[in-house]
Amino acid sequence: MRDFVASRQSTGGYRVSPDGKRIAWFGTDGVVPAIWVQSIDGGDAKAFRIRARAIRFSADSRWLGITADPTGDENTRIYAGAVEGPGTELRELMPALRSVAQFAEAVDASSDFIVTSNQRDKKVFDLYRVNPEGGPPVLMATNPGNVGWWGVDTTGQLRARAQIQGEQVLLERPGAEPGSWVTVAERSRWDTLNIFGLHDEGRKAWALSNRGRDKLALVRLDLTTGTEEEWFASPDVDLDSVTLSRRTREPLLAHFMPGYPARKVFDPALDARLSALAGDKPAEVLVTSLDQTDKVLTVAVATDRGTRSYLLRDGHEPRFLGENRLSLIAKDLAPTAPITYTARDGLTIHGYLTLPVGAAPQRLPTVLLVHGGPWARDRWGDGATSRAMQQFLANRGYAVLQVNYRGSSGYGRNHMEKARGEFAGRMHDDLVDGVRWAVERGVADPQRVAIYGASYGGYSALVGATFTPEVFACAVDVVGVTDIARLLEAAPPYWELGLPWWHRYVGNPAVPEDRARMDAKSPLYRAEHAQKPILIMHGVNDPRVKLEQSEWMVAALRNAGKQVDYVTFTGDGHGNQRWPNNLTMYRKTEDFLAQCLGGRTSGFDYYQLGAWAF
Repeated sequence: MRDFVASRQSTGGYRVSPDGKRIAWFGTDGVVPAIWVQSIDGGDAKAFRIRARAIRFSADSRWLGITADPTGDENTRIYAGAVEGPGTELRELMPALRSVAQFAEAVDASSDFIVTSNQRDKKVFDLYRVNPEGGPPVLMATNPGNVGWWGVDTTGQLRARAQIQGEQVLLERPGAEPGSWVTVAERSRWDTLNIFGLHDEGRKAWALSNRGRDKLALVRLDLTTGTEEEWFASPDVDLDSVTLSRRTREPLLAHFMPGYPARKVFDPALDARLSALAGDKPAEVLVTSLDQTDKVLTVAVATDRGTRSYLLRDGHEPRFLGENRLSLIAKDLAPTAPITYTARDGLTIHGYLTLPVGAAPQRLPTVLLVHGGPWARDRWGDGATSRAMQQFLANRGYAVLQVNYRGSSGYGRNHMEKARGEFAGRMHDDLVDGVRWAVERGVADPQRVAIYGASYGGYSALVGATFTPEVFACAVDVVGVTDIARLLEAAPPYWELGLPWWHRYVGNPAVPEDRARMDAKSPLYRAEHAQKPILIMHGVNDPRVKLEQSEWMVAALRNAGKQVDYVTFTGDGHGNQRWPNNLTMYRKTEDFLAQCLGGRTSGFDYYQLGAWAF
């Protein structure tokens, strides 16, 4: 059990410093989560003891910036630690309670970082420049209340912003007078335009855009006119990510995932080096960092059974750096294959199927593992939703079905738009149709299918238990929504600018007709329809789907005389960071599913004895 949630040997997230002299990575120091940094050839490693979410070097390579969420309430804090010397002290860069801070850019040839923070107004984010060596943050721009994006280049200059006005988003550049702004272009707020890599003194940028198209494409964006030049696109799916050269600011490679991962490498020499790491089997090969010359790279090679990291240097053979928890036990894990099927209304649905090793693929106990979001997607390689849980369930003897139902991202605007108004409707039909597909193929035993999910996936699990209880033998909900209207009414303040997206897809609880529809789609008000066992788990500090959502559901189920188990996790929120909580979650899951579906449970793990100490 513990192999899936805790490992002192697991590493990942490797980054090379801009000067190419050091690397940093996620690991442990003894039994404590830590960020390590050392010279590129080793010998002087030191650890910053912190449970981090992200890391990045300052542009002068002297400081390591660290993002952390200490209590799981998503009020992320940012810190900096000196790269050189033996010291492991961390300085907090934006020390403000109950606020969210994030790194935005590292300023060329300096130690400074550009960061965003909502410490002044919890609803929006202002722009600051901070120096890790000391001194107060310097306010660069105050949010007027409707700016959703600040465009800063590597020189630390504010070059653009996106201002939301009703149904439109205005792309703006600073005007001639200090504090003034000039509108460059307008677009619908329902278009996606993810801008990055500002260059040419802020006149140009790169973006992933679906303006005037169905799929997200890589475009060069003219920030003086707002016009786009398409650079690369997949005809089948959205582009996921793009890696830029640090030296030229031109694209090096683009990633997309029609089923198995795919990539377009724009540099033939780099293409050959990455292909050699991938071998002849499917793999997602990601350049996770580069030095300022593009000659030193860290690369992650991700498969359905974990991620291995490498260092590439001109004139050297690739050097293996480390691997994550799943990769350490890859020989015992199961292969995952892309699938497609046709939903009842004719829409093509994509997903993934993982079959347990050594079992005949016939009438297997099956878990429908539903991703969250819902504006996200299940993936095959790096960043896969619930990858450890997927492999854990397969290891316990279950077929694992994952469905990118309508509304999932990655398949274009049309696939996402088909989810409008379809919570507990066609979105759920897609899941049920996936189960029927697995049953018709003879893979799934129709009497032994469970539904499991977190966040929106948890909502889906409860919809399965209360709207279509005849399909599922049991349900597992983790941090799931039970009352949609009250979810939006209790949303964190910084959701303010994003709430219209929820209103477009689900409804506005302030409108009586919408609220009635939202209540009709909320599992809380259908507790009496549950027929099978339900397991509900929730992080106490969850700021998105607050704990009360689960408490209401548990009370309603118990008042209706239904069978429900309830587990809470202290010190965590919308997803567990702490391995003791994950150990509890996985143990509860395997015991619950063993009783429901008859799969294997490993029983008590002696790590449970010591988990209280962490």
